[in-house]
Order: sequence, then structure tokens, then C-alpha cells
Amino acid sequence: MWRNGNRIHFQTSVLGTEKPVVTGAYIDLLEVKMGVPRANPCSGKTDLQSDAIFAAISEQVKQNQDQAKKVNAVFLYNITIDGKQLSEWTLDLKNGEVHKGKPKSGKADATLTVEDKDMVEIALGKLNPQLAFMRGKLKITGNIMLTQKLKSLMETSKAKL
Repeated sequence: MWRNGNRIHFQTSVLGTEKPVVTGAYIDLLEVKMGVPRANPCSGKTDLQSDAIFAAISEQVKQNQDQAKKVNAVFLYNITIDGKQLSEWTLDLKNGEVHKGKPKSGKADATLTVEDKDMVEIALGKLNPQLAFMRGKLKITGNIMLTQKLKSLMETSKAKL
């Protein structure tokens, strides 16, 4: 194996016999930047994956006002990345509203703090919310029992994602 600029040339041989099976192969290295979403310096905003989740939940609440109002609670979601809070979303299911920011009137019945990536996994059904809570990935303050009522709403939102 050898490197020539951004290209790595290699050959592969059979273990034991050392007979070449792949020759003249190469991989071109590209610069890929991965990491935490960063705030846009011009707008001061951060694009979070969970924003799409809350947009879908908002649509579900608008389309199913009766089901949402049966929950009859206000939830505040604190969305974090690496422990730093970057966003807040309110699910005001007393009034059938979902919006970015703190509750418009009063305070939340329950506050849920979760990492952006974990919120996405919960919404997609890849992470069980109860397991997330037990593992410390989801922190809840306030009336924890009210969060059980969110299950039916999240199930219908998951179908839309």
C-alpha cells in the first residue's frame, strides 16, 4: 500500500498463499467534515435534526386537535448537543399548539431534556423513551406520568416521518 497525493493504492492477496486477488486498486481521499451542527454566524440559529421532528408533530397536532387536547398538558423540550442547550420546543396540548420556545402562558407540566440525536431516534422508534430515561439519555422534571400520554401522539407522528 502506498499513498500518492489524495490517492491510496493497494493490492489484496490471499492469506497463506499470498496470491494477489485484487491489484491496481485505489481509494481517493476526499475532505469530509463531520461533527456537531454549528450555529450559523450570520443568523445565530442552529439547524437541528429534531426541528423536522417537531414540525411533523406540529402538523399532527393541527390535524388531530381532539386527540392532542385529550392529553391536556404542556410539555417543554430542551434540545441539547453535547450537554449544551441549543433549542426549546413547547407542546401545548391544552391549546393544541406546538411552537419553538418556552410556553406562552404559565409553565410546563413536564420538562424533557434530550440530546438532538436521541430525540430523532425516539421519534423514529429506534430508541424506546423509557429506556432512554433509564439510561439517562432523557431527563424529565415535573409530572413524569403525563409523558405516558405522549405515546399515542408520537406513534402517529412517527408514521408521518
